[in-house]
Amino acid sequence: MSGGDIYLGEFPPGVEWVNVDEAPRLDALRGKAVLLNFWTGSSIACEQQAQELRQLETKFHDGLAILGVHTPRHPAEAESDVVLKTANRWHLRHPVVNDREWLIWRQLGIQCWPSVALFDHGARLLGIYPGEGRRSELEARIQQVLDQAAEGDGRNYDPAPVARKPEPRGALRFPTRIVATSAHLYVADTGYNRILELGFDGRLNRQFGSGNPGHWDARGTEAGFRNPIGLALWKDFLFVADTGNHVLRRVRLLSGDVETIAGNGMCERPGAADIPTPRATPLASPTDVAVINDRLYVAMAGSHQIWQLDQGRGSLNLFVGNGREDGVDGTGSFSSFAQPTALAVVGDQLYVLDASTSALRSVRVGEARVSTLIQGGLFSDGGSDGPGMVARMCHPTALHADAARGVLWITDALNHKLRVYNLAKNELKTVNISYRMHSPAGVCVAQQSVWIANTDAHEILKLDLKTGKLSRLPIST
Repeated sequence: MSGGDIYLGEFPPGVEWVNVDEAPRLDALRGKAVLLNFWTGSSIACEQQAQELRQLETKFHDGLAILGVHTPRHPAEAESDVVLKTANRWHLRHPVVNDREWLIWRQLGIQCWPSVALFDHGARLLGIYPGEGRRSELEARIQQVLDQAAEGDGRNYDPAPVARKPEPRGALRFPTRIVATSAHLYVADTGYNRILELGFDGRLNRQFGSGNPGHWDARGTEAGFRNPIGLALWKDFLFVADTGNHVLRRVRLLSGDVETIAGNGMCERPGAADIPTPRATPLASPTDVAVINDRLYVAMAGSHQIWQLDQGRGSLNLFVGNGREDGVDGTGSFSSFAQPTALAVVGDQLYVLDASTSALRSVRVGEARVSTLIQGGLFSDGGSDGPGMVARMCHPTALHADAARGVLWITDALNHKLRVYNLAKNELKTVNISYRMHSPAGVCVAQQSVWIANTDAHEILKLDLKTGKLSRLPIST
């Protein structure tokens, strides 16, 4: 889209800057390329876009100013404290404004998430770039803007405005998935780029990952993860969906060795449905993993599909989903998912949470047949209990199969609730907890207790199933 004679003016009154003390001064941005990034916190495409823009931010550190504009898809993500948490979870380094009424969005005629509006060194709109995956195109245009500014002796080399409200330092940072053996809890300490092996008393036994973001295979704390989320245990292995690196990892629990088993580190949809060399292919934001026999099932949120890794053959194959962001039932590639985020297994059934449609799906593994158990939609909201076709969720993020009780435990993130789905009755209920939840994104059952990752509060909670007592797990790292 061509910008014509539209110029970047003062921001509308009423918008709130969430991670800086005051709005950036537009006169201080003259002489820079200015990029407005329109995003919403419940979109994996926006998160992937943020990763691409970080590369531009680093390359053009002395000439590019990025300003984030958050426009909420759901009313629950319109609050500024929620936006700040998301900005910090995504490691955004630039100022972010909460455009809760869509004022800036409408002024520029934005059509979709994510979108980028690029302005030249004189604050003139050059174009609007909808969708992700346009880093190379933007890079060339930004370089052109800065070259023209320098030729006219008008380039501004001063540092761009930066975020000023980081998360406080603590034992955990944005913990997500939790899995358990008879002896240990394994926690994806996502914000600190590591996996923790804890005792049920919270005492640290081992750590996998150095804590610094990166992608390298090694033993224990010498390995590198980037925003790891999904976890699955199988035999003596811990599988990890290393979301920020767009790869799958395997931890050998006996030795502590970490190795990459799929993904080349690039964020793209796999180029074929059958991939004989999984480590050579790109992946798109794997967010969870589950194991059935010797097959690893992967929730590929960025491509809206479920893939399977045959550990015997060493091949990666498309299992279900045609790649369109939708909620269509069917078999194999005749089905559609919308940001599948969490997986769980009961018998021959694979259960899937679709975050973008706030839906619970099931897949009969032998037939690759997809069915919907709790309905939703791309703009679906609500937190009502009841039968599956009546109940509603809002951006659910984690799932645990409790076969002994015949239920699925669900973290309903944007409703800030713990929910339980009865498989026999096809009924969803809210677990009443006298404690404030903050976007929970992990849950499992072990030792007669439910363990909950209260993600935005940086803590693990323990709900005793016998007494109903809720306590905070003291983490000693």
